[in-house]
Amino acid sequence: MLGSNELLLVLALAFILLGPNRVIELIQSLRKTTDRLTTELEEELQITEEKEEENTLVFHLEELRKRFIISLISIIPTTVLCFILAPRIIEFFRRPYGGKLIFISPPEAFIVNIKVAIAGGIALSFPVIAYQMWKFVAPGLYPKEKKIFLTLLLTSVVLFAAGVAFSYFVIIPIAFKFLLKFGSSWFEPMFTASKYFSFMLKLMIAFGIVFQMPIVILFLSVSGIVPIENFTKYRRHIWVASFVIGAVLTPPDVLSQVLMSLPLIMLFEISLILGKIFSPKSSEPDKTEEEESGNPPAQE
Repeated sequence: MLGSNELLLVLALAFILLGPNRVIELIQSLRKTTDRLTTELEEELQITEEKEEENTLVFHLEELRKRFIISLISIIPTTVLCFILAPRIIEFFRRPYGGKLIFISPPEAFIVNIKVAIAGGIALSFPVIAYQMWKFVAPGLYPKEKKIFLTLLLTSVVLFAAGVAFSYFVIIPIAFKFLLKFGSSWFEPMFTASKYFSFMLKLMIAFGIVFQMPIVILFLSVSGIVPIENFTKYRRHIWVASFVIGAVLTPPDVLSQVLMSLPLIMLFEISLILGKIFSPKSSEPDKTEEEESGNPPAQE
């Protein structure tokens, strides 16, 4: 390897033997060659990085496809089981109403059995689906993030089940009792099986989704995306939004809207309490002390 002294000696000999013009030409030629090689190397590195990114994307898509296929396959046996047990499941869901259901087209009863079997199959296979979600997400998380994600996932499942149970045992009986009073002297209620089960499933799924509110607010406040003070500041706006959500998610009647909105508001208030407990402490007092002392904040 040439040192500084050796390099000066070579330049001096070249200057003497070749002349100044030839030395300058050689230096310019060497510089052009170096620039060309550098450009080619950068292009090769860029192409390599693009290929690596493309390979990573393809790998993730293949992994997602694999998890999705496993989840679909897990639904098949549970759906078959629920189709065999469909009469018992239908009887269970018919209890809040108590009356007889009718069907007004030849395939309606069969289609209702299929819908009930698919819904039950998805519910029974959800542990497998949740596990596949975990296997897809877990490799990209740090150990601490894995614990948080797993806790949120399990809590989400529990809250969804709580929302479904709350709607079935509390909300739906009250809704039927209230709604069937109207026109009972002039009309006889006759529900088609398809409409009845659509009403039941929509209401239960809607309450399951609504019961996810504590997780959403807790995640936003703890992560610092939305400070908990903002939720408190816009409490009245969120109450109004709760009634709007209740109108969108529930069947088109005022009672269902109110019965969803009130638990929604209660969940919001509980979420505020949890957010204040678990959200990181604000650093505003430290800033205030610095301003009062007249010292400028430290710069990194």
